[in-house]
Amino acid sequence: MSSLKEKLIQNKKKVICTCVVLIILLAVYLGTAFYFRNRFLPNTWIGDVYCTGRSTQAVAYDLKEKIVMPEIRISWGEEGYEDSFIKPEDISYSYNLTSSVVKAVESQNIFSWPACLFTKQSLQLEPVIDFDQELLRRHFSQLERVRTETAQAPEYSIKFDYETGYYVYDNHAGRLDTEKALQALSDSLTKGRLSLTLDESFYYDAPYTTEENADIAEWNKLNSFLTTDLVYDMGAEKIAFDSEVMSFLIVTERDHTPVKDEDGSYIIDDEAVAKWVDDLCAAYNTYGLDREFVSTTGKTVIIPATYSNYGTELNHDAELRFLSNYLHSEEPWDGTADEHIPEYNVEATVRGLNDIGDTFVEVDLSDQYMYYYKNGELIVETDIVSGDIPKGWTTPRGVFAIYGKYTDQYLYGKDYIDFVSYWMPYFRGYGLHDSDWRDEWGGDIYTYDGSHGCINMDKDPARIIFENIEIGTPVVVYDY
Repeated sequence: MSSLKEKLIQNKKKVICTCVVLIILLAVYLGTAFYFRNRFLPNTWIGDVYCTGRSTQAVAYDLKEKIVMPEIRISWGEEGYEDSFIKPEDISYSYNLTSSVVKAVESQNIFSWPACLFTKQSLQLEPVIDFDQELLRRHFSQLERVRTETAQAPEYSIKFDYETGYYVYDNHAGRLDTEKALQALSDSLTKGRLSLTLDESFYYDAPYTTEENADIAEWNKLNSFLTTDLVYDMGAEKIAFDSEVMSFLIVTERDHTPVKDEDGSYIIDDEAVAKWVDDLCAAYNTYGLDREFVSTTGKTVIIPATYSNYGTELNHDAELRFLSNYLHSEEPWDGTADEHIPEYNVEATVRGLNDIGDTFVEVDLSDQYMYYYKNGELIVETDIVSGDIPKGWTTPRGVFAIYGKYTDQYLYGKDYIDFVSYWMPYFRGYGLHDSDWRDEWGGDIYTYDGSHGCINMDKDPARIIFENIEIGTPVVVYDY
């Protein structure tokens, strides 16, 4: 009997102990759950911020410290415009996570804290974003691309430039839809994206007005007239009679509006044609005129025309007759290419603005030195002796041309007979030749033992020049 009673007492104690343990565990469970009522559950992270057991204020503070707010970037998606930027503070842009942190805590199941001990919780928060729409519009409107767009209304017009003639100004294509772009930027900012790239959908082609369509038809007609088949072949240069030339050869009003005849055709301005020929001659004529020359040593020298017999002179009257007749015919617009080589009174070996070219002899009397270039390559450079100035045997300055090549020649003068192996005359009795009777060249020899006006040099450079030079090669003789 007593044994049964003892068993009952022991069982009762076990039940009481179990109940006490369960009550303690329940108290711990409920107490811990209550603890996490305003705190984050175990093993909880937001980004790289550890949140377990921390208050919403503390977590929100850490998150705010980690936020780096870059400038707002707008990429225009078209050439010629760099990315634009707006500072977040200029539009009162705020990125607030506090309320989201509070909501995250409030949405937790605090009674699930034991399970969180074994599973990492990574939370994604939705920030509360706010900014001033009016400030955004104001700063957006000040961006260069937007200002360009708003400052220039769609326009199609025929304009005149004093350098290039008639051209069309047309800004209808590639217009920026500023309102669409602003709305897209606002939407991006609302979603927390601080950059926006505007693709082709933000651009459009503005329609033409009735008046502009009339201008388009007028330009097509004018441009056809200003584009001819003629090309002036000036040698190194080709002058196409396109809009840049023809724009200045038609009759216009004071405001440069083209004048038409009773048939609606544009009118050639004969005075302008004569002026164009005058300008052509002024640009290309060198014969009988002083000219500038840039020496090998870099000095710009003026070469007098006094003795020069080399150069270019266009036949002004022949060119005026040709051009006037041509422009008053149907040929300029018949679709057949017309390449015209002008007539010359005097034609240089090389045709073009630089009629000396890149093959020439350069004689520097001041330095008593000579250079020979062929196709731009320096073939020979050598000391020389020029005319004996004290004796009145001055070497003429000017631009000349080689007119002969002779070997083993006797050069005769009033009081001399000299044998030379290589003789290359370029002006009257003056020329280039070797001078074996000398032992040295260059320096100031010409001031006391100069030549009779020819250019003396050693035999080797004379031979090399002779073997390479051609009749007609320019010879530039100067001093400074």
